[in-house]
This record gives sequence, C-alpha cells and structure tokens, in this order.
Amino acid sequence: MQTKKRILWFLLCLCLLGNGHRTQCQPPASQTELTDEDRREQAVRAAYDYHKVAGGQAFLVMQDGRIIFEAYDNGGGEFQPQMLASGSKSFVGIVAIAAVQDGLLSLDERACETLQEWTSDTLKSQITLRQLLTLSSGLTPGEIGTLGQSQPWKEILAVPMVKPPGTSFDYGPNHLCVFGEILQRKLRARNDESFEAYLNRRILRPIGARVVWRQSSDGNPRLGGGAWMTARDWADFGWLICQEGRWGQRQLLDPGLLQDCFQSSTTNPAYGLTWWLKKKVDPLLLRSIPILMRDMGDIVNAEWLPDDLRLAAGAGKQRLYVIPSLKMVIARLGPLTAQSPFRDADFLSLLLRGGTPEEYEARAGGLIQARPLWPAAR
Repeated sequence: MQTKKRILWFLLCLCLLGNGHRTQCQPPASQTELTDEDRREQAVRAAYDYHKVAGGQAFLVMQDGRIIFEAYDNGGGEFQPQMLASGSKSFVGIVAIAAVQDGLLSLDERACETLQEWTSDTLKSQITLRQLLTLSSGLTPGEIGTLGQSQPWKEILAVPMVKPPGTSFDYGPNHLCVFGEILQRKLRARNDESFEAYLNRRILRPIGARVVWRQSSDGNPRLGGGAWMTARDWADFGWLICQEGRWGQRQLLDPGLLQDCFQSSTTNPAYGLTWWLKKKVDPLLLRSIPILMRDMGDIVNAEWLPDDLRLAAGAGKQRLYVIPSLKMVIARLGPLTAQSPFRDADFLSLLLRGGTPEEYEARAGGLIQARPLWPAAR
C-alpha cells in the first residue's frame, strides 16, 4: 500500500512539474486568443505610436496594393507634400533603368561618351554611369544636408576628383547631378525633353503620382535631396517597385533591368543604384562609411529582417520601405530635424514582429520563435 502511495505521489509531482514548465513556455491566454489579424493591427498601431512620438507627420502602410493604415500628425496632412531629402535620390536610379530600357544609355558606358569635356581628363574619362549611380565615381561628392546641392549641373562637372573611380563609396549629390546632366543631354538630342519631364512622363504620370522639385540655380531639379511628395504618392511609387515595375496591366519597367537597382555595389554592399539595401556588411567596412554606420548600421546585418528589404532614405528619417516578399510598402515622413529619436530597427521590429528588438528578445527568452505576423507573398 505504501509503495502504491509513493508511486501515485511521484506521478502527481511529475504532472505538476510538467504543467509548470508548459505554463512558462506558453504565452498568456490573452495572447493565444488573438487572431492573426488582431496581432497585425496591434503591430501596426505600435509602429505608428513609435513614429508619432518621434515627431512623425505622415505614416502609411500598404499591403498587396491596398492601404491598410494611414495617419497624419504633428502638422502633416494627406494632401500636403513634404520634402523627401535624400529619399529623392532613389528616383534617379529608376529613371536610369527606364533610360536603359528605352535605348538611351547603358549603365556601363563611360560618362565621357556624352561629356566630351571629360575625354582629356585621365580619371574622369574612366567614370561609368554605374559608378555615378552607386556614388562611387571618385568625384568630390558635395555637401550632405544642403537639400540636394544648388550649384548648376554644368559647374558640378568641373569639381575635382578625390579618389580613383570605383574605389570608394562617397555619399553626396554631385554624382547624381552629373548623371542628370548626361541623361538630359541625351534627351535633348532625341526630342528636346528635360530630365524632369522624362521622369514625369515615363514613371510618375502613369501611376498618378506628382513630385515637386526644389531647383538648382540653373533651373534643374536638386536630384540629391530636393523632391517634395505626399505620403500616398511616395507609397504608390514604392508599390511600382514592389511589383517589379508593373502598374495595373502595364509593365512600365523591365523586371530584369530593374533588379540592377538592388544589386550590391562593389564599394558598399548595402547600396545599389541609388537605393539602400538590407545586405550584410563586414563590421570593418561598416565602421569605415560614416553615413552607413549612422543611418543603416542597425538594420543591414539584422538576421530577422527580410533580405529583400530596400529603402529610400533621407534626413529627418524620411523613409520609403519596400518589401516585395511581404507585398508591403511603408511610407514615413517627418520634420527635417538634425537629430531624431527614430530608429529603423525599432520601427521595423514593432511593425513586422510586434515589439522592439529588445522587447522581442526579452519576451522570447531566446527560446520561443513567434509565429510570423505577415504572410509571405505568393
């Protein structure tokens, strides 16, 4: 009889220990009762609250071509264009792809084929259009934070070289203004069209979007940082990219050519043709490129982020995130302040995982992998 009691007591202890262990590992009942849609709504709301507290003015989340959340605060508005700062740069890479598709140029042609004034310069004559678009031309890059440079494009052609072409990533507007001058000369020769008119005709007008540019003293757009756009129009531009250049029934951009924008450049794995990329960067290289370390250092090596994340990014934490694998586009606009508490990793982790990286790790305890919030694209 005593033996039987001992066995029963032992079995009871095992059950209690087992139940206790399960209680530690399982999420609270309130969490298990949430539907996937509830969890996604909570995540979007958490990301929005974070954005708003950081001074955000416009916030829009689009999935599968449909706006699922949109809000305006702190002086922002649905119909109010805001400066994209260096987020403006990403239009240039897309225009370049359209120009390749239209037979206007080749990415690997030398700039001096159009800029005859460069043919006698030993270094400038070696610069390719791809190097201009990846900010690795070796030209004096120009000042960061000047809203995209106000010098006339033709004056920028005369700035000195600081490094041999293709050897270093040097962030600044001058590379893109030179590309703008090259494309505009080609367009003028073909049908007397300006860079801005070509962008509007070829890309923006077909998707119903509008951009307003601050101009340089010669009347040309400040390609490095002078574009103004509403959050909706910027998100539509992002959706065109997310759809591999397709808009409705029209294929505006060749998908194969478009992928050139999202291939790592030789001097900076996290930068393609005017787009920032979520690509692994060696820590030594990361520390050697100040703007990469400062603005993208918390996301380029983040294992939890989708590898196909690409973004247009500007001062004041202007952000256009494009994630094709989730069929998702996020536009975020804020004031052009020098310092912002907004961090990409915190924002994206809240949106995609339901908590900041620190909160997520604490909740998971390093043991429990949360169910994905957002379904992968089919």
